[in-house]
Amino acid sequence: MKKIDLHIHTVKTPSDSEFVFSIDNFITYVNEHKLDAVAITNHDYFNLEQYELIKQKLPCKVFPGIEIN
Repeated sequence: MKKIDLHIHTVKTPSDSEFVFSIDNFITYVNEHKLDAVAITNHDYFNLEQYELIKQKLPCKVFPGIEIN
């Protein structure tokens, strides 16, 4: 069975609680949970440059997405 987190926020939007994204913390999260894939799903927003950076740094498959409000 594959382990996939399909709901990851990397950019704070008005509907989110306060947070600061850290690529290092994200890598730790993926490794600790032994995830096979993640989906970047910010609210109504997609940042291609950030997505490409995350894709390069993570040791798993990264899917693009948008959570529509």
